[in-house]
Amino acid sequence: MSIPRPDDIDSQFTLAQTLWERDEVDRSEAILRELVARNPAREDVSTLLAKLLQSQGRLDAASKVMFDLCGARAFEPEISLRGAQFIQQSHRQLLAAELCDRALARARATPDLLAVAGNIARELGDFAKARALYLDSLEAGVDLNTWFVLGALAHTMRYADRGHPDFARFEAHFRDEAFSARARAATGFGLAKAFDDVGDHEAAARTLSTANALVRSALTWSPSAWDSFVDARLGERVARAATAPRSDFVPVFVVGLPRTGTTLTATRLARETPARDRGELRMLRFIAEQLIAGGHLGDAAAMTEAAELYRVHARQDDAPATWYIDQDPMNFRYLNIIEALFPQSRLIHCRRGRRDTALSLWFQDFAHHDSAFAYDFAHIARFAAGHDRLMQHWQRTLSLPIHTLDYEALIADPASTLDALRDFIGAPAIDPATAAATPIHSASVWQARQPIYSGSVGRWRKYAPFIPELTEVFADAQA
Repeated sequence: MSIPRPDDIDSQFTLAQTLWERDEVDRSEAILRELVARNPAREDVSTLLAKLLQSQGRLDAASKVMFDLCGARAFEPEISLRGAQFIQQSHRQLLAAELCDRALARARATPDLLAVAGNIARELGDFAKARALYLDSLEAGVDLNTWFVLGALAHTMRYADRGHPDFARFEAHFRDEAFSARARAATGFGLAKAFDDVGDHEAAARTLSTANALVRSALTWSPSAWDSFVDARLGERVARAATAPRSDFVPVFVVGLPRTGTTLTATRLARETPARDRGELRMLRFIAEQLIAGGHLGDAAAMTEAAELYRVHARQDDAPATWYIDQDPMNFRYLNIIEALFPQSRLIHCRRGRRDTALSLWFQDFAHHDSAFAYDFAHIARFAAGHDRLMQHWQRTLSLPIHTLDYEALIADPASTLDALRDFIGAPAIDPATAAATPIHSASVWQARQPIYSGSVGRWRKYAPFIPELTEVFADAQA
């Protein structure tokens, strides 16, 4: 039955919502675009249209809608804040940065907008600009329980000595129990990075011990639940998607334990080939979780629909490419589903010395609950054991090509390592100078922008005297 179209704006807005819920996307979009043309400054209409477009993988179009809305509202700070966050989450950081610049130039800057602008600049690799924005947000009185600006500030420069004023900033906040445990922990991770920069490994280890304990007090992780998850994956049977593999769409999944070089591998590969780096896309994990929870892994029709959903969100609406890199390391949990959806895909499995991996995890403040294991060495070891079980199982049972990449080899000989990766995914070489800069959204936003250096290999030895777990919990790890 066709829904009659009302005349007044509010009723048309409600109709558009109803049509989208009924999956009549084209009709909903047409109504919303007409409403936006008539009411360009109305936030609820533009936001709904942007979310509809975002759900279709049309992130350029969605981001433009939000940018135009902010322009129609003269780049008011609060609406610009929401617009910039939406565009940032759509991975269109250049446009988000332009929006922030316009808003900050027109009106008195709010602390929140300054913090978001700093985050966006940091993701784009403009650390000097990010630092200036973070300092401005602190001066403006940003809420440090909401915005972890101090921890982010530490990742905008490399410190040369303990006399830098940031050390006092970090230590004062880290020890101030008036702030939440989570906010203090975020600053603690930044302080530890600063100590590491100046070579004070004992102080860094001591700070990390407290910061990780603060996170554990607010975040739990269940080893038994993880073991059960791994057991369930080992016994799964998955139906193949019914669609034929597409030669013009080759997903490249870069997987492994977090902090094993997945971001570095993906960003360098994207600089050397025409592959499009989508960052930690997270769409595959969402699809896998929905298929598993709904009991749809054996349903070929559901798998076919899932394949198209992922393709749309990887392809998006920017210039086309053949290879699309998904650098979400946690996709190692679902390689059987990847094979069923995309038998033409390529898998790069990143490995790194276990003690270096554990230390790097313990050094990092993660944003996602999936990494809740990273704040305790025993939990890291348990999670890593599950990772190893799954990868051994996938390598025995899947026909999907898997290229194993050792972090140490990438550091020692990046040119040959990247040549082998290009050959593996079947992509030609390009001049890195012509490659578009890719924003980095992962926890490696600072490290992946630094030159490749050998000091990251065997780094755990500097900390072994102060962190006994590196040799006790990982006693079987190779040196």
